[in-house]
Amino acid sequence: MSTPTTDSPTRIRRIYDRHAGLYAPSVVDEAAALLDAYLATAEQHGLDRKAADDEGWLALAAAEAVARKYRRPESERTSAELAELSAALRAALTAEGLEVVPTPVRMGVGVAPLPGGPTWGTAGGLAVALYSDSGWELMLNATRTTAHSICAPVTEAGAAEVARLVHGVLRGDIRDPFRR
Repeated sequence: MSTPTTDSPTRIRRIYDRHAGLYAPSVVDEAAALLDAYLATAEQHGLDRKAADDEGWLALAAAEAVARKYRRPESERTSAELAELSAALRAALTAEGLEVVPTPVRMGVGVAPLPGGPTWGTAGGLAVALYSDSGWELMLNATRTTAHSICAPVTEAGAAEVARLVHGVLRGDIRDPFRR
C-alpha cells in the first residue's frame, strides 16, 4: 500500500464546514482515518486513489458515518451518566476560562458571552445540552431556540473538546452555526 496522496483531514473538514453543526477535532481525525481506509481498500482492488474518489463520495461516506455515530447513542444514558457528563462539561468550560451561567434549557449548561464576541439578541450567550438519547447539542441560552449538533465523543475528553468549540464560537474564531 502506498502513502496516501490526499489530505484526508482537510477533505473531511471541508465537508463538515458545509454543515450547520460543530465537529470536534477527534471526529475529523476519525473520519479522515476511515477515508484513508476506504481509499486503501480501493487501491487493493486495483483502483487509483484519485479515481476511486473523484466525485468525493468516499469522503462524504466517511464523514457522515463517523458523525452519525456521535449524534445518537446506541442505548439511552442514565441520569447518573448525564449528571457526570454535565459536571465534566462544566469543569471543561471553566477550564477554558468561560463563565457558566444559569439557563432555561432543559439539561443544559449556560455559557456567558465574551466581551467583543458575537451576540445573539437578548439571549446573549450559548447553552450546551446533553440528553439521554442524543449527543451534545448547542443552542442559544434562551427558552425557545434552534439546536445544532456538536459531534464529539460523549466522554470527559469529549466534553473538553466541546468546551474548546464553544469557546471558539464565543470568540468568533469558529463559524457561528446560528448564522449559516
